[in-house]
Amino acid sequence: MHVLLADRYETTGLLGVGGTASVYRAVDRTLGRDVAIKIFNPTTSDDDDYRRQHTETMLLSTLNHPGLVTLHDAGMHEDEEGRTTGFLVMELVDGEDLRHLLRRGALPAEDVAQLGADLADALAYIHSEGVVHRDVKPANILMFLSTDSGTRLYAKLTDFGIARLVEATMATAVGATIGTASYLSPEQARSDPLDERSDIYSLGLVLLECLTGEKAFPGPVVEAALARLLRDPEVPDSLGPEWADLLRRMTSRDPAARPFAHDVALQLRSRDDDHAPAPVAAPSTRGASGSEFVPAGMITGGIVGGNVRLPDPPRYAPSIS
Repeated sequence: MHVLLADRYETTGLLGVGGTASVYRAVDRTLGRDVAIKIFNPTTSDDDDYRRQHTETMLLSTLNHPGLVTLHDAGMHEDEEGRTTGFLVMELVDGEDLRHLLRRGALPAEDVAQLGADLADALAYIHSEGVVHRDVKPANILMFLSTDSGTRLYAKLTDFGIARLVEATMATAVGATIGTASYLSPEQARSDPLDERSDIYSLGLVLLECLTGEKAFPGPVVEAALARLLRDPEVPDSLGPEWADLLRRMTSRDPAARPFAHDVALQLRSRDDDHAPAPVAAPSTRGASGSEFVPAGMITGGIVGGNVRLPDPPRYAPSIS
């Protein structure tokens, strides 16, 4: 059944269904282009789902980066039963998510390095804006070719429904463990305060799964969540010393031992002829170093002179109490 939203966006097909929303392919009648519409389940203004919807809308409206799905519009819709729900109009990424891609097995190391660098760049950007994603997982990573004759897959990070801004009002209940069990950081599993290093851990697990074709922490939810508190993920030596070193640092149970997203991106992009990541220096001490964070500039929708603005990486890890 087709639905017309805001007298402009006509849904043409269902792309996917999640716990709190459904995503449809749609046509923007005004501009004549295909878009993706995320229609949230009806909620009330005093529950967590509503707060997550509001968080995602506000975050996406301020973020602009090639590695993130772009928000075009947002609005409210009343269905045939009189229920009001919110919707987001987003860039349509014509491809499949990484979860479906991994069902066919492990990926070549050079492909993993490329998509890992794309994702690390996107994380470095949102971290510099004071945002922690908190749910980096294959289902939230969309893969696509830039054109019909594209030579490699590109990655875009999506679903900021449980992301949080530094020092912002919580979008979830106090003490709640939010995220997907297989990719939680140890601090998430303990319901501890989080900073950007939690996303690095989750990305490390995603890259490890891409290389091996296996989840590092499979099994039931509780078992998977608790396993990372007792041991580090197994990183096969067969991946090579450079991959092994990078992944072990990214998935360290000690957040201070993990590299910055910017460092991960640089390491994955500086590959030699054998497609092995070149080593970089250990991460700098963060938080208590006394250094000041200098903003990259005023936010102007992410576009300056027709080029996408890529802020400098943060000099400290934003914390959330």
